[in-house]
Amino acid sequence: SSCEQGRNFNNKIWNALKLVRSWEARIGTELPSADHFAVDWFRNRLNQVKAEVELLYKDFRLNEALKTIYSLIWDDFCSWYLEWVKPGFEAPVSQEIYDHTVAFFTELMQLLHPFMPFITEEIFHLLGDRNDDLTVSQYTPVLAIDHAVLDQGTLLKNVITSLRDIRVKNQIKPKEPIKLYIISQNKSAYTKIQDILTRQVNINGIAHVTESVTNTISQVVGTDKFYIETSSVVDNSAQVSALTKELEYLQGFLVSIDKKLGNERFVSNAKPEVIALEQKKKSDAEAKMKTIEESLEAMGWKL
Repeated sequence: SSCEQGRNFNNKIWNALKLVRSWEARIGTELPSADHFAVDWFRNRLNQVKAEVELLYKDFRLNEALKTIYSLIWDDFCSWYLEWVKPGFEAPVSQEIYDHTVAFFTELMQLLHPFMPFITEEIFHLLGDRNDDLTVSQYTPVLAIDHAVLDQGTLLKNVITSLRDIRVKNQIKPKEPIKLYIISQNKSAYTKIQDILTRQVNINGIAHVTESVTNTISQVVGTDKFYIETSSVVDNSAQVSALTKELEYLQGFLVSIDKKLGNERFVSNAKPEVIALEQKKKSDAEAKMKTIEESLEAMGWKL
């Protein structure tokens, strides 16, 4: 129900506050290189949402504005950013990370304040010594957005989610380290996110390769292929089943795109950008199908 959703959201924000305040006694000086990306990503994501909310307010689409802010706080801030910058057990957190996190938290409370004035005002004052109130504070202007950083953040989230799913499906314990091999046409995309990826999925080594790796568990994310090496016994049956289902879906999807692009009425009436989008969908689907087929062949499955 709406009441339960609101209660859970309040609890989520309050727990995030307790986590951040617990870092006060553990502030150090060093800023891990991985945390630079986490801060950069969330700063861009925050400004992206601020720009979206500003447009929604102008159109009086208040319900959509609240949903957008809700997702930013629950998903991007609590589920991703805080997990990326959270120090290890009894490890210090840098002063810079703490200051950035408090600043982000403050801006989030400011965005949420029109919808939830009381808890946001309380948290605003608990985050630090304040001489003013949130209800009269001014919004900070929207800064330039680096979409390349946002794309890297999306890649990082997708890879982490996919590798965690592989661990669950193959009953690989979270504490068991794995080695990861990556085949990608864009190796540089992993440079800034590699340290966070290593911590989040418990990886003890990442290598970029050009060919499939035997005796591993394979996974496809977009057009990139991942091979997971573990000390556990590898059973590829579940992975083969998942990949064949995805391949069948993409084959059906490709048929529907071909029908649309083969429809003269659609092609003659559609705007050029719509045609270009459908063609991109087709090329993306074909590239992913090729990647999946290569992964299945590497596991000994005949097409």
